[in-house]
Amino acid sequence: MECLLCIRRCFGLEGHTSYSLVKDQLIPKVILDTTTMGNDVVIVKKGHRICGTGGAITTAPIVQNKAYFEVKVQQTGIWGIGLATSNANLSSVPLGIDSQSWVLRQDGNIVNENQIIHSLTEEIQESDVIGIT
Repeated sequence: MECLLCIRRCFGLEGHTSYSLVKDQLIPKVILDTTTMGNDVVIVKKGHRICGTGGAITTAPIVQNKAYFEVKVQQTGIWGIGLATSNANLSSVPLGIDSQSWVLRQDGNIVNENQIIHSLTEEIQESDVIGIT
């Protein structure tokens, strides 16, 4: 694996993505990407936590028609979790106001193009783990 990473570096293919080896396959580690985030965003905890105002995209795109990820709510406040294209304005808050992002907000509403497309029936609380599929 070190040799592959060396080759990636030598040919200028080294990005912010790191890999782990699982059953002889390189699997990208998904973290928040510091090159695709809002102007007032801070990424901490080795790419696993976002602070500040705005959004960030991860280092691994969704390239298939199904995906799953989880997010743990560390503290209450104003936040959003969801999907966005690379064209989304990650500095514009709240996300979900354009056609480039689909966001579950802290109030339990899922929003796209500034329209509520679904509302959760249970309140989201601190330390909840939210699964997105």
